[in-house]
Amino acid sequence: RDPFDNIVSRFHLAHNRLKKRGHNKSVEKYSKSREGFRAFCSDLAETYRSDEEESRFYADVLDDAKEVPCHADFFRYVQWHNLAFATTWDLGIPAMILHYENYTTNFMETKHLLLEFLDQEDNNPPPEFIMGKTYRDYFTEDEVHAVNRMFSKLALETTWNHTKHYFY
Repeated sequence: RDPFDNIVSRFHLAHNRLKKRGHNKSVEKYSKSREGFRAFCSDLAETYRSDEEESRFYADVLDDAKEVPCHADFFRYVQWHNLAFATTWDLGIPAMILHYENYTTNFMETKHLLLEFLDQEDNNPPPEFIMGKTYRDYFTEDEVHAVNRMFSKLALETTWNHTKHYFY
């Protein structure tokens, strides 16, 4: 999934957890909007700023990323994909890369490829695919460029090859 959509969706999950736990002031402050998202990310950045500045993991990318909302989530996104690729290589596990948007652009072919990979029969009609929302407008063009630089520095070649299309 587009990393920008993924990061905002993680915010929505955090918002829902706050609501479920009865943290009404936080729910109000961090509404499910661009402004609520940016306030949430700003408060997180402030909370962890000194840790990030002292961390060697952020050394090469902090200048690029520090002004990007929820930049730590973008770091985690890249690292998750790097580790997923490394694990499948190290363990020799067969893997199939599916891009979320393939379900919207070519659902039937994507379904067929997935069933083939899993060595499964096409026995039942699939459930209707309902595309998730997109949130690119939560970010400025400069922030998108900063995340692009961050990804290009942190991503393994394979991770970069599977994510760079989100920046062009």
